Amino acid sequence: MYKLFAFALVIFVSACGTQLQVVELDPDTGYFPGARQAIVTTSMDIDLDKHKSLVLVPSGDFTSNMTKNIGYFDEVITVAELEKLVILNNLTEEIPSVTNRIGINKAAKSYKKFLWLRWDSRIVGNREYMQLVLTDPITLEDIFVSETLLDHVWRGVNDKANWYPMMNSLVDYIKKNSNTYQK
Repeated sequence: MYKLFAFALVIFVSACGTQLQVVELDPDTGYFPGARQAIVTTSMDIDLDKHKSLVLVPSGDFTSNMTKNIGYFDEVITVAELEKLVILNNLTEEIPSVTNRIGINKAAKSYKKFLWLRWDSRIVGNREYMQLVLTDPITLEDIFVSETLLDHVWRGVNDKANWYPMMNSLVDYIKKNSNTYQK
């Protein structure tokens, strides 16, 4: 019982240390600070420029502002902003909700084509990985997935070890699949 309590305490303290600080790309390197890349598990070659007009991100400032700081997508909106746009455009009959995959799919078909950038996780044995996923909501196919190990004990879970490397991998994905990206 004591070991379980100690393990839970370590996880809690590690989680409280997570800051999620929005930063700018380094103008010299074109990347966010810290480790350069995460592990890329999915990277489909597509003409990304055909999909750059709009990207949907989770509600909250971190993902929205970090994605804006990459400087690629014409418009970055949150799920909360998409809900407002659905209402303003009188699309609530076709799109009753944008909080699940079916709703996101309907929004991409009825409102406007976009890409969907989101966070996910996966567990393998006793290891947990945080993932950054870019999805085509029309097909619901993940076109890009990068991940980092959530090491609550030794390395810690923080911006430089986890979130920035995944965003840097997204920058590399954009560079590889865009003819217009200028960073």
